Amino acid sequence: MREFKSFMMIRQPVDAVWAVMRDRLPEVAMRLDDVDRIDVLERTTSPDGALYLVNRWKARQKVPAPLQAILGAVDIDWLDRARWLDSTRRCEWSIQPSVLSEYVRCDGFTRYDPAMSGRGTRVTFEGKFDLRPGFLAGMPSMLEPLVVDFVESIVSSLIPRNLARAITAAGDLLAGSGSELDAQPRR
Repeated sequence: MREFKSFMMIRQPVDAVWAVMRDRLPEVAMRLDDVDRIDVLERTTSPDGALYLVNRWKARQKVPAPLQAILGAVDIDWLDRARWLDSTRRCEWSIQPSVLSEYVRCDGFTRYDPAMSGRGTRVTFEGKFDLRPGFLAGMPSMLEPLVVDFVESIVSSLIPRNLARAITAAGDLLAGSGSELDAQPRR
């Protein structure tokens, strides 16, 4: 299991960044080079006011040809299940990949705090990624821990980096990138 933690600052007010990341994530995705799209599959509010979202993320990249038969997939996508708590500006999330989901556990939280005397936002991101043994049938057992460690290392650095890109894209969306918010998104 790998734990990861990162934070970043953005020059946009916390309420605006919070709202864009919660309510306009498909628009944010249009500004990300490695994400093809995000589809909102479910959006419900609980009696306590928490918002539950289920989003399907689809990557632009495809599963490398040599791995397609092993993994049984061509596309790279995952479900993001999130609980958004307005009172604390905290989002608790889990990620379920479309492949190897029975071997992967990934969850954590993202917190949005005011910064820069209210003119900015500090985004704190913490989580853990666990790839359980047995995910590649036929692999010699002595190699599996090395492969697990390698995959966990890559994924635990990719997830925070992708969040940073999404937060930056949200800031660009809020700033209008020099134009109106309804302007054509950058690719």
